Formats: sequence, C-alpha cells, structure tokens
Amino acid sequence: YIKGGNKKTRGEFMPRIPKEYINTSFFHIMVQGINKEYVFNNNKDKEKYLKIMKDTKEEINDIQIVSYCVMDNHVHILIYIEDTNNLIKFMHKVNLKYAKYYNKKYDRVGYVFRDRYKTQPIFYEKHLYQCIDYIHQNPVKAHMCRNSSEYQYSSYNNNCFADDSLISSNAREYINSRKFKENKEEIFIFMENDENKEEICKEILKFFLEQKHIDINEIKSNKYLILELVKKMRDEYKISYNTIGKQIGISRETLRKLIV
Repeated sequence: YIKGGNKKTRGEFMPRIPKEYINTSFFHIMVQGINKEYVFNNNKDKEKYLKIMKDTKEEINDIQIVSYCVMDNHVHILIYIEDTNNLIKFMHKVNLKYAKYYNKKYDRVGYVFRDRYKTQPIFYEKHLYQCIDYIHQNPVKAHMCRNSSEYQYSSYNNNCFADDSLISSNAREYINSRKFKENKEEIFIFMENDENKEEICKEILKFFLEQKHIDINEIKSNKYLILELVKKMRDEYKISYNTIGKQIGISRETLRKLIV
C-alpha cells in the first residue's frame, strides 16, 4: 500500500513481461475495476483517467498510444513501445495515480482495479487491425451508442479524422505504413462471445500444430499432446471442453475423461 493523502491506495503491479513477448512492440492492455465494479462513475472520472494517461505518456517518452477506450468499469489501451520495462512503469503509474484520485474523491480505501491488468502482445498485422476495431466497438457492443463515432471517450474519431495528443502520430503512421514484421505467433484479443472463442480456439490449434510440426491426427492419437493443448486452451483462454472438442474432433465427454 502507498499512502495518498490521508487514505491508503493500492498500487497496481504486474510481473515482468515474459521472454516470448520480446519480438513485438505492440501490446493490448485491459484494466478492469475491482469485482467488475464501475470505477469511472461519470464523464469527469473518464476525463481524469485520460488526462493521467496523457501526463504519464509525456513522462515516459518511449510510450506511443495507438488506440484507447475508457468504459464504465474497464479500459482498453493499445500501446506501441520498444522497452517493455517502460510499459510496466507506465501502467503502474497510470493506475496508481487514478486509484489515489478515486479513493480520495469517493472517500474510500483499498483496491480500485481488479487483480493485475491484462496484457496481450500483438505479433502480426491482421490482429493489430482487429484489436483497433475491437477497442472502438466496445461502447457499441455495450449499447452505450449506435456508432463508434458517437462515443467521446475512445480514440475512434481521433484515429480516423483528427489529431489527438494522446496518440502519437508516429504510431499512427507506423500502422498505416504496414511495414512492421509479420510474425506467425499466437495473438488473441480480449473476446467474450462464443463465436470469437471458436476463432481463438482455431488460432491456438493452428499455432500448436505449426509449433510441434504435426497434424491433427497425431494429436488425436496422443494423450499427452491432447492434455498439453487442452490445458493451454482452458487455463489461459477459458475455452470450454465443447468448443475444444469440436476443433479437435473429440467429444466433450472423452476430453473430460482424459483430463481427470
């Protein structure tokens, strides 16, 4: 705990970035309120978080914000950064500053954000564009507006039509140039519905087969490969046995028996 005024405010920490992330500079971040509670109760709270992001970005020159969206109980940020240590510093400072502000404003003590924020690396172009679209579609999917352009607290209008001091022109130009390295690594955006879970499952399976230099039949005949694949899908991406079974060609019941 770090003292903020006469209240104690919890800093939001994150472990070091895993080694397999070092080949990318794009990261999709999601920060969520504790217990999925609203931590941006009004427009002023959202404006405050954006201002903190802007001020902290100026403190850490390596950070380039590509896209963002501040919702009622969570935030999405797409960041370009070459030094992942600076990513950790940036998110820690932003969340700590906002937590201190929030606790003081609402006369409360304790956690503001849920666990550690989530980080997913983006290794190739297709998923970069998907991520940008996903971030801007958040308020539409939440029925807060009819079109992304109507939502004030995302980068949609700024990315598409105007300049935004939060968003680096270098990052925007870099994306538009489509010159960054395409690397066939796994990358999955924060998706919730069943249709997207199936797409994630397909991508994981494809990557797994390429990584192991095997085909689907070799997985189906090898219990240990099935266990390794299912564990990854279940533990890291919360994919159901039913969805996994459909992709592998093994029934849900058979999968469960193998796992037990």
